[in-house]
This record gives sequence, C-alpha cells and structure tokens, in this order.
Amino acid sequence: MKKQQIKSDNDTLAARYQRAKTLIEDISKNHMVLNATLYPVWIKGSACFWYERKMWDSAATTNGAIKPGKQYRLVNAVSASNEIAFDHKQLANALEKAANKQVDPNDLPISAVAMTLNLSSSLPNNALQTIEAVRFTAFKKQWCFVTQTGVCSEISSIPKDWELSPDKKKAAFIKGHNIWVCDLEAQQDTQLTHDGEKDYAYGAMSTVWGRCNDVASAQVRWSPDSNKLFTLQRDTRKVLSLPIVHHVPADGGIRPQLEEIKVGYPGDEHAEQVRLLAIDVITGEIRPADYPQISATRNGYGFFSSQLGWWANDSQRAYFVDVARDYKMVQVVEFNTHTGATKVLLTEHSLTQINLMLGGDDYPTMRPLPETNELLWFSERSGWGHLYLYDLNTGTLKNTVTSGEWLVRNIAHFDQARREVFLQTAARDSTIDPYYRDLVRVNIDTSELITLTASNHDNVTIVQTEFSMGVARSYRDVSASCGIHPLGDFAVITQSRADEMPVSFLINRDGDKVMELEVADASALPSTWQWPEPVQLLAADGQTDIYGLVFRPSDFSPERSYPVISHGFNNPEIPWVGKGSFTNDVAGGWPTMDAAALAELGFIVVQIDGRGTVLRNKAFHDECYGSFQTASCIDDHVAGIRQLAQRFPYMDPDRVGITAHSSGGSGCIEGMLRYPEFFKVGVSSCVHDSRLMSAPMMAEKYEGLSGPKVEHSYAEERIDQLQGKLLLIHGMLDWCISPASTFRLVEALKKADKDFDMLLLPKLGHSHDPYVIRRTWDYFVAYLQGVSPQVWLG
Repeated sequence: MKKQQIKSDNDTLAARYQRAKTLIEDISKNHMVLNATLYPVWIKGSACFWYERKMWDSAATTNGAIKPGKQYRLVNAVSASNEIAFDHKQLANALEKAANKQVDPNDLPISAVAMTLNLSSSLPNNALQTIEAVRFTAFKKQWCFVTQTGVCSEISSIPKDWELSPDKKKAAFIKGHNIWVCDLEAQQDTQLTHDGEKDYAYGAMSTVWGRCNDVASAQVRWSPDSNKLFTLQRDTRKVLSLPIVHHVPADGGIRPQLEEIKVGYPGDEHAEQVRLLAIDVITGEIRPADYPQISATRNGYGFFSSQLGWWANDSQRAYFVDVARDYKMVQVVEFNTHTGATKVLLTEHSLTQINLMLGGDDYPTMRPLPETNELLWFSERSGWGHLYLYDLNTGTLKNTVTSGEWLVRNIAHFDQARREVFLQTAARDSTIDPYYRDLVRVNIDTSELITLTASNHDNVTIVQTEFSMGVARSYRDVSASCGIHPLGDFAVITQSRADEMPVSFLINRDGDKVMELEVADASALPSTWQWPEPVQLLAADGQTDIYGLVFRPSDFSPERSYPVISHGFNNPEIPWVGKGSFTNDVAGGWPTMDAAALAELGFIVVQIDGRGTVLRNKAFHDECYGSFQTASCIDDHVAGIRQLAQRFPYMDPDRVGITAHSSGGSGCIEGMLRYPEFFKVGVSSCVHDSRLMSAPMMAEKYEGLSGPKVEHSYAEERIDQLQGKLLLIHGMLDWCISPASTFRLVEALKKADKDFDMLLLPKLGHSHDPYVIRRTWDYFVAYLQGVSPQVWLG
C-alpha cells in the first residue's frame, strides 16, 4: 500500500513552523527543560556543595518576558541533606539597599558566586552546616552578603584577568602588550617587560584563528615561591594578514571599513609561534628558554590555560609541551629558569597526527603532578587514548596507568593522598554505545581500576576541560563547578541518554548512591515532544559500527511518507550526535534542538557520526587523514540512511536533503557532488576549504605540511557533478571560515553554468542566527516537500 505523502496546507504549515520556532528558541534560553545538567560547586574544607536550581514555581519576569526563577541549594554529602542555601529575599533586600537597584529574589542578578560555611566544631562531621557569607558579582561590582547580619557590602577584588601569586601578595597582569606586577599590599605597579607590541606580545592569549578564542587571561604562571613568572611572548610579526570587510559598519557609517587579522594558512612560511621565558619578579631579570620558538597549535586557547606549561615545586625548573606544526611530533621539555638550559624528557611521533585530547575543542587530557614531579600523560600510541605516568626527574615511564580497547575521555580529579585518578572512560562495555561515559577511579601506581558508576547511559560528571563546559560558561555561572569532591570522597553525576530525561545524583567514593539531587523539569516541554531515537548502523565498509539519532515530527504517523534530511557536522575534531539529552549533548543542546526543530516541519532528520571523527579509536579517527573534507565520511551517511529507510518504510529514499553548519559545512557540498542522485536538496552554511583554514588549528594537522593526499580533489574541481538544488550561506564577517571558501565555489558554479542560490549576511560572523535558520527551513520545505513556505507567513 502506497503511503500518503506528508502534505502542508496553510494552517498545518503555520503550526509546524510555530512548533519548530519554539524548539529552536530554547537553544539560547534553555527554559524548556530545567536542571538537565547539575553543576556543583564544592565548598573548601567541607563535604558540602551548592548548585543553582531553576524553578517555574518561582518564575521571574524580565522586560515583560516570563522565565524560570533560580534558587541556590546547599547539599551536605555526609548528612544527605539538600536545603535552600540562604534567605533569597534577605539577600535581595540587602543588595537592593546597598546598590540602589531593583532586585528580584526569584532571579538574583548575581554571578561569580562563592559561599563560605559557618562551621561548628561541636557537631559531628560538621553535619548541620549553614552558609555564613555569599560573595558575588552584581551590577559590575563585587559584594559580600553576611547571612547572620543580613548586610550586603561592596568589597574590592583584583580584575578577573589578573594572575594572583601563591602567597596572595602580588598579581601579574598585561598592559600595553607587556607584563606588569602589582604589589597588592603597597598598591604599587611594576613593569617587567618593555618591548612588547601587538604582534610580539607578552603573556598573550593565542590568536591562531585571528582572534582570541577563549576567556582572556594573563598567560603567566607564578613559581611556587611567588618570586618568578613563567610566561611567553606571542609572535605574529611575519604572519600574513587576512582582510575582513565590514560592508555595514557597526558604528553606523556608510563607507565600508577594513579590518585585518593575522592568520597563517597551510603552506605559509610563517604561522603563530610563542617564545618561552621566565622573569625574576624581584630582580627583573628575563631568562629566555634556550629552545626554538614553538608553534601555537590546537586548541587555540591560552598556552598556560591549557596546562602546556607548569612549574616544578623547586621554583627553578619549569616544563612545557611542544607540539610540532604538523602534529607528527610532540615533546615534553624541562626548562631551567636560572640558566635557560632545556632538556627534552619525552618525545612521541605519529605517522598521522598526535592528539593531546580526544575532542578538539577540549583542553588537553593530561595532569602535571608537581608535588612528586610526575606527569600523567595522554597518548593514543596503543591505538586507544590512555594515560601513562612519567617521572619528570628522568623522563622515564613509570607505569601504564590504563590500557585496553577502550578510551580515557577525560581526567575528572586527582587524589594526591591516595594517588588515585578519577576518569571518565568509554567503550569498556562492548554491549552498549561506545560513546557513553562512565566514572572510575584508578590507582596510578598499580593500575587498579574501580568502577563508580556505569550504565546504558551517558554518565556525566562536570570537568572544566571539556568543550561542553565552554558552551555552558557562555550562559551560566559555572566556572567554579567541579563534579568530584576536592578530597575524592564524593561525586555528582548527571545520567541521561538522548531518549531519556536526565537525572542527577550523588555517589560516594565506592560508587554507592547517597541521594538523588534533581530530575530534570520538563513541564515546559511541548506535550507532543518526540524523543529522538538512538540507532546503531554499519559504515559503508560493511564492518565498522557507527551511531546516530533519528528525529521525527511531533505529529508523526508511520502511515505517512516523509522526506529525509541528513543533519551533519563533517569535522574531524568535534562529534555531533548527542548522547545525553538536552544540555547534555555535545554542544549544550544546540545539535539536538536544531535537528528536532527541523523535523517538526515534517521531515525525518538523521544525525550520524561517520568515520574520521573523534571519540573512537585512533584508526577510526585517522580515516580522514590526508583529506580534511572527508571527516565524518559522507559514504557512511548515505549507507546509514539507506539502512534506516529499509528499517523505517516511512522514510522516503527518493526525497533526501542534506545540511551542515559552521566548520562542518563541507559535508553538504561533498554529499551533493558525490551522490547527486541521492541528495536532491542541500543547504550549506559556512562551507569550508582546508586551504583557507588556520594552519595551526586543523588544516595542517589533517593534511600535513605537504598538503592533501594525491587523490584528493577540492569541491570546486568537481562542481559539474551538481544536479540538485543548492543554497550557500555565509557570514561576511566570518573570521574562522573565510567567505572566500564560498566564493571559490560560486566562481566554479558560474563557470560550469550551474544554477544555485546564495545568502550572504554582511554583519554575520562565525555563528548562526534566526534568519539563517528560517531560510534553511524554507528551502527544505520548498524543494523537498514542494510547498511554498510563504503560505505560513500570511
């Protein structure tokens, strides 16, 4: 029996667009599902932590918009209690009086929160503890609220981008591209360097994308005795400039304005480098490391923020990690800050690329242990990502801490006293999704591994080094959050999967459940919400397991026939398929909600992480080596959709579209050109060309210094194969993926006399916006469903 094709009359289409809009708006608001991830902040010297609970029953109104209120909760892990942390109305009244501003107790306008306890030594284990003081930022000032007196007072603090010395008497900061030190007691500033300039800047953040890609902070590290600084001088003097034209200037001017940034492209003689040095704060002596300048490499964060440089406890020796520009070699180097002498302690080579972490937007997965002058080193030398313990006095390997056909995903905590490391691992259980994480603790000397929590779910504990936390920090006050108790006695877990509601709970160091903390509040989620379905498929090679998600519209009926959209991100550094639900997916909910919104318009949307992506073994990742654009192999997407169409007869294999976003945008073009008979419609937002990507970040990492492999060809060389409808979208201010990538395709399309559509946004950078999303929806509705999207606009 022939299935009825989905139809879209005016009213039906309008309703679908409205449902889709509701879902997509939640990406920025995160109001639809509350408390999907729990972010604990442990209070020093105790077994207590606080966290922020979102609540609809204390809703707040801002500028006429209703949003959930927030409540600060105090948890005592020993007594298993969960109480309100302090009197919110009392704090609101006190802050309102002190700041002369209106303050809503249901939505306290505070951030950078720190709490201290009122400890009572007479109580066993300090079991009944209360909050003594709350320090926070509000209205661009710092405050302290004392609960006993109910008084809120303004306090002074150093700027957040200053680096405080261990003795808390001095702070280093950057001014005029030079390093300064402030004596906090005498309130006196001293300039330590004098020859810094924009393109040769001391203590500077990495700008390998042409712009700073992290929270700005002084890239310096104090010696343990507070007398020296280990720092760098960023060198972009010979790096070529990239012009960015502001056709519609932000200042309201008419004449277009030119901005120039420094970016090294593949094959350029020069790319960003850093010179390493130490500065004696007492004498002002500068001691450069006797070592060549080193390449600034992935991940584009600060060198010291990424733990690529650190001190030994003797305040004389420092250490740094040197990754070669093509990522085929990495060295750990000792630096004698008294003499400038350097010594290579550890060298590792690869025929493809070396990864210091599995996720390209994570911070490196390693942990210096200065107390014992050791290093927990991450390596894929065995074909799987594992940890190795090195003696930094000799450079010798002391122990293979983890091993086997599974992965160390991140280091969550190190317990110095017990010499145990808490890890999130994956793929240890062959019967479940290999991307699902668990939590274990491992003795670094004996390699004894104890599982604390594991299930057929993604079990997440908060680790600041993960990309997902960078996303969370953009809209939540979570910079101080950590999932593991400072002494390793407890852990907070959020457990979810793409098709289940998240639950957060507390466990002890043996993995015993202490208490449930939160079940995500989905009261604002549409009653018609369709959970995505996790699927296991076979790659195009017929042997390799690959994994994905299938999204269906809320008015789904198996009796209908639906067009299909491949919703991808073909990038070798970042996974795309969500394993946890909502904010627990790879990018804070965006991939999940973007796909769910697209499905609401009457499509079956499929996400797949194909070969050539991260979070699997090295062979899986290396599938794309030599040709950046083959990441998340498009052959696997086609094979996966064909398998799904056989499994789900309501998927119409004759009406398939493809879309890809951001720096994963090449997948759409590759699909349209390599499978023109399969993909009928494509929307490519920010298509990339590896020749026009930052060399230190990705391009030379996956194609080497000599460029792509011989059989590689660029999309512009195969443009005559285009048959379907294609929409190209690019922001003209994109500093990450140059619009030149799209323009090269445009010129090739013109020469081949091919029809296509294009949308250029003169004020859009490397990001999405609602207009781009709506135009993407319209294009698929028009050309996969055959309906003019204008009918819903009225």
